[in-house]
Amino acid sequence: MSEHNLLEDEGAGYLISVSDMMSGLLFIFIITLVAFIINFQDAIQKQKEITQTQKEIVKRFTNTDQSRSELLLLLKQKLEDQNIVVEIDAEHGVLRLTENAIQFETARASLDEKNESNLKVIGRVLDAIIPCYASNPPTFHNCEGFEHFQGKIDSIFIEGHTDNVPMKSYKYEDNWDLSAARAITAYRTLVPDTVLNQIVNTNLQPIISVSGYGEGRPVEGHSYSYPQSDPTNRRIDLRFIMTPPSLTDVQQSISSEAGR
Repeated sequence: MSEHNLLEDEGAGYLISVSDMMSGLLFIFIITLVAFIINFQDAIQKQKEITQTQKEIVKRFTNTDQSRSELLLLLKQKLEDQNIVVEIDAEHGVLRLTENAIQFETARASLDEKNESNLKVIGRVLDAIIPCYASNPPTFHNCEGFEHFQGKIDSIFIEGHTDNVPMKSYKYEDNWDLSAARAITAYRTLVPDTVLNQIVNTNLQPIISVSGYGEGRPVEGHSYSYPQSDPTNRRIDLRFIMTPPSLTDVQQSISSEAGR
């Protein structure tokens, strides 16, 4: 074989080797590209599922807030029908028993006959409506039209408040003590002779409880830098906490994937 032919054979072999290598690289590139496209499509689908789940959660929270607002408006209307004026704070779920509803005298947790009577009326209105929002409404209770609200309410805090006049007497150590005593007075007047102390939430816990905040949460526009006897802040608030929406197992799984 001539030297020229030998060189041509070696050149052809080299070109075939390069061609094979390029074909292999192209095959690997195509496989990689296909895998990337599949993973990308999976990621897009998973993101869609996560977004849909988030929308469902937001919707359920919004529905919970809406249910609470509707409950507060219903209670306000029922109380106004009984000539008892209250205020509502829908954003924070508060039904405020203003001085036009009940009024505490300075440094006192007891109520006179008129204010005690008003508080009993408020208790009867709550007794007619709240059980229908509990997880165990009494069988004898008329909850017609409220069936889809069953289990919606988690708790109601009877909150006592005071003005910012310093308190120390033989009976109350300070405004914290006084506010708690006012909440207890309200509880003992609202709850007896009703089923409110029998109903529970979805965790089988009593719905009604009490708390005292002293002077720490004044009504907007009634906060002072100096001690002032203010009847607006000597009040009881009823704070409504609704049952939070629960996630299904699928939604929990998707949310867990989103956090990775």
